[in-house]
Amino acid sequence: MSEIITLKSERRASERPAGLLVCPVCGRESQEALVPLVELSEELQILIASNAPPGKLIAGVGGRCVRLFQRALVQLKSDAAVYEQRGGVLPTPLRLGADPRFAGRGVTIAFLDSGFYRHPDLVTPHNRILAYHNSVLDDPSTLEKAEPASWHGMMTSVVAAGNGSLSNGFYRSIAPEANVVLVKLAKTGRISDADIQRGLEWVLKHRRQYNIRVVNISAGGDDDESYLQNSLSRTVE
Repeated sequence: MSEIITLKSERRASERPAGLLVCPVCGRESQEALVPLVELSEELQILIASNAPPGKLIAGVGGRCVRLFQRALVQLKSDAAVYEQRGGVLPTPLRLGADPRFAGRGVTIAFLDSGFYRHPDLVTPHNRILAYHNSVLDDPSTLEKAEPASWHGMMTSVVAAGNGSLSNGFYRSIAPEANVVLVKLAKTGRISDADIQRGLEWVLKHRRQYNIRVVNISAGGDDDESYLQNSLSRTVE
């Protein structure tokens, strides 16, 4: 029997113990009383509002979030360029409470997508793109030119391994020290199962050469039927 693990913060309201408070900003259960928003500084209120769920009226905030946003405010002020632009969105490691000791050092992540671009957060101060492989025949695409098909692969690779170079390290990823290998699967549009297989075969062939430990595939496939249709057909059979 498979085991389903559910985070406490994701439990339905009906499953929560009576009287247990929930922070309206992060949705996590709180063992301590919520801090009234009006008791916080104006700067802190603005920062919290920038990261709260849209359209939600925030009257109180959980203690964990208050402490998190206090640390965020200090970091924002240390980066004048970000703070002066009223940059209130928290970087991913800070939002998730990531341990700075684990930043992907020595690990390579392979990305399979429709295209890529040499984003500064991947190549400065030194280039962490160990390899780029274009598996599309007769396609002259490179990493040097931004093309319509390159935005998605650029986004996924930078979200996962960007070091925040453009923001002096503030808006960095969970693995800002990881190396990356970029595998282009198609020109644009639908990415087929055959495209994905071809990319994975290249990754498997070169995994030891580049120490590839993680593979990200943000792409589709050939199956046009919905999951529900497939499930019903199997049930009938």
